[in-house]
Formats: sequence, C-alpha cells, structure tokens
Amino acid sequence: MEWIKLRSVRSTWWLAIATVVSMAAAGAGVGLGYRSHTPVATAAQILDNSLSGAILAQLLLGALGVLMVTGEYGTGTIRSTFAAVPRRRTVLAAKVAVCGGAALTAGLVASFAGYLAGQLAIRGTAIPAASLGDPVVRRAVVLTGVYLAATALIGVGIGTVVRHSGAAIGILFALMFVPTIAAGLFGESGVAVGRFVPVLMLLNSVAVTSPIPGLFTAWISVLLMCGYAAVAILCGGVLLRHRDA
Repeated sequence: MEWIKLRSVRSTWWLAIATVVSMAAAGAGVGLGYRSHTPVATAAQILDNSLSGAILAQLLLGALGVLMVTGEYGTGTIRSTFAAVPRRRTVLAAKVAVCGGAALTAGLVASFAGYLAGQLAIRGTAIPAASLGDPVVRRAVVLTGVYLAATALIGVGIGTVVRHSGAAIGILFALMFVPTIAAGLFGESGVAVGRFVPVLMLLNSVAVTSPIPGLFTAWISVLLMCGYAAVAILCGGVLLRHRDA
C-alpha cells in the first residue's frame, strides 16, 4: 500500500529525477571546468568535485522523505490509513522501508550519474580517469548514495514529528546547514564539531577519496547519519502512538 502511494504521487518522480539530474549536472560541470584547468587536475580532484551535487541531492531526497508522511496529513488520508491499519508503528515501519528502498535506489543512481558525467566530461584530456575498480573510488561513490538515502529517512522522521510539509522541510534544511555555519565559527576547533555535522561529513569524509584528518572515516560518517535517521524515526514513532491523527 505504501509503495502504491509513493509511486502514484508525481512529486516522488520529480524529486527522484531532479536528484539524478542535479548530480549528473554537477559532475559534468566539474569535468568541463577542469578540461582547461592548469595545473592538470588529479583523478581524485575530479571524483571528489563530481560528487558535490550531493549537497542539493540530499535536500531533494530529504524532501521526498518528509512528503512520504506529511502528504497524507495534508490531504487527511492519514485517517483512512490508520483506520485500515490501526497499528501506527506498523504504518511508520512500512513508510520507512518503502522510502528507504526508493531513496537508496535513487541515491545510488544519482551518485553513479555524477561520477560518470564527470568522467565523460574529461575524456580525451590528460586528466587520469578514476576507475570503479579502485576500492577507494567505489567507496566514495557507493557511500554517497547511502548517505543520500539516510537523509531521506531523516526526512521521514521529521515529517512524522512535525506533520506539516513546509515546516518539516524547513527544519530539515536548517538541520543540514545551520550546524555547518556554526561549526565554522569555532575556527580550528571546528573540526571536532564538524565531524558530527551532515554536510561537512558529506563534503569532507563521505564523498571524497581522502577524508580530512580529524574527521570520522566515510563508513563511520554514514553510520552516524543512519543513527540520526534512527533517532528521528524513533521520536516520530513515539509521538505517532500518543497523538491523534
């Protein structure tokens, strides 16, 4: 039922397509920009910058996660859902499973699109290619997709807590970027704070071949994002059980 609802809403497809397009456009733009760059860019530079479209993509998939829940509250159909399935946590679990699967698919496709667009854009130049056969390259591409999926699940949790599309998306955006700005105010000690901040984890640990010293490794950063998603969903589940529809 949740899968039918998700795929029957046009916003789902628009957000998924926009996610892939934004990543591919960023990758192509980076590749084209580096074609005439002096000195010649390295394969690592191209890859790291090709995945920078994830900054926008995370917001798009986060909004998808929010709308997975708040869309029903906006139309009032959530009452029909709870009437059909009185166990509200089961409903939330179904939304998490469906949204997580869809977001993971979209995130991985988008991440690979960013990688491929960047590589195609530098073809025919002296810039070395980044091969997916390299475990470091493959890790950056795959974990970027997983990171995007985790952002969507954070959106599901926030949407369940707030129950209003505009407010929930606004909170999601603030949680992504306000801590990033705050971390910059700490100067050199900001690294200790920044390793817990989503956007900084993405740009300096997950979507890169060489994480900045002092930050968590890519795997730990992704697990931390999954932990954030679990906390958001847990809070939403507690409130969902004790509030009226």
